Amino acid sequence: MDVLRVVSSAGAIGIFGGGVTGKAVAKFCENRGIRYKVFDEFFGEDRRFSEDEAAKYPLVVRSPSFMSHHEWVKIAGFNGCRCLTELEFASCFWHGKIVAVTGTNGKTTTVEFIEHALRLCGKKAVSCGNIGKTFVEVVDSGFNVDGGLAVVEVSSFQMEGSTVFHPDYVLWTNFADDHLDAHGGLLEYFRCKAKLINAVRGTYSGKTCCFVGKSVDDFARQSKADDVFGKYVVCTSWDALPKDSALNTDAQRENFALVQKFWQYAGLQVESLQSAAATFRLPPHRLQRVAKISKGDGAAVEFWNDSKATNFHALNGALKSFIEPVILIAGGKSKGEPIDGFLKIIRGKVKALLLIGTISRELCEAVMDDQDMGSLLICKVFDKNNSPEEVMEAVVRHAFSLATDGDIVLLSPGFSSLDWFESYEERGKFFEDSVFCLSLANE
Repeated sequence: MDVLRVVSSAGAIGIFGGGVTGKAVAKFCENRGIRYKVFDEFFGEDRRFSEDEAAKYPLVVRSPSFMSHHEWVKIAGFNGCRCLTELEFASCFWHGKIVAVTGTNGKTTTVEFIEHALRLCGKKAVSCGNIGKTFVEVVDSGFNVDGGLAVVEVSSFQMEGSTVFHPDYVLWTNFADDHLDAHGGLLEYFRCKAKLINAVRGTYSGKTCCFVGKSVDDFARQSKADDVFGKYVVCTSWDALPKDSALNTDAQRENFALVQKFWQYAGLQVESLQSAAATFRLPPHRLQRVAKISKGDGAAVEFWNDSKATNFHALNGALKSFIEPVILIAGGKSKGEPIDGFLKIIRGKVKALLLIGTISRELCEAVMDDQDMGSLLICKVFDKNNSPEEVMEAVVRHAFSLATDGDIVLLSPGFSSLDWFESYEERGKFFEDSVFCLSLANE
């Protein structure tokens, strides 16, 4: 699509959403002298988008929260507007290649690792997208050249309704229950992500440049997704991964397998990938040990932070990393996940369950009603009687009081943080701060 032609003929574009994405698109337009107007339901003066407005802005760029069922998007479509996501809009101005990374879990780590690895071997690579920095922001950077690579983290929200975004490579790490409240079901969630497979433009020796994890292939077969069969490579080998790499865990090995295959297809040397894996450090709040605290007489307890685990798939990956049952801190805001799925994951892997967030009482009731777990598992609910920071302090202290020598206390919530906390980062920070205070008190 020739966006420049549409913009020049339209004279101005509409921008749906005044948040991070909307502001980035607005700045992009200002840099190029493109007239625009931001429409936001909650901020600013322009809180309505009508048929009259649609006539003035035949091209609209929408933030991820403005999905196809949103009233404004419908109005725009009914009145002949071309409605693009920010990814679609930015891709039309990108001169290099695009590496798209999606998945229920592991997207950010995989994106950051690919950027790290590409830069180590001399490539002009930049990470962007759902990772925090929008794609449109890097269009005006020095990376936007013929040999540049945009490594784009792509969420299901960003692909919903997309028709113009065409990456050169696609890496789809895994697939499991998530965002069911927004997409209306597991199949619709899958279809949003599967758009990437049908949108890819890259090939290698006549084969598609789409690389997926086994869980993606399993669901495609289970749901009979005939439109994607034969259009991807299932990646199961991580033989190039150094044993001492931070990526050498159950979940990260699966992600590395996709990068290894991408590396091969891109014609890059495996030695450079191995060097990158040896020097890479995981982003914060992804299954990392915070501290080992003494209980006296040689006894000690380990505390692990996995606050980024905002769904069951991530929680399951964390629990599989430990041999013995753990003291688990879990709970938060539900995204429509079935409670019996939570019970199935923690069964036999948890010795005590400390629950936080708006879903906590429902989880506790389900555990207590379970004939096998109810009588064997210590389960305690922490209400929001104080600030989230103070609640986390109480949870950490209680976990330490329950722990015996060699125990693992694991924060891996399995649910969104957006009920008591501003983000999973804040949730993880409060946990780490509480652990450090406990450590100082027990020196």
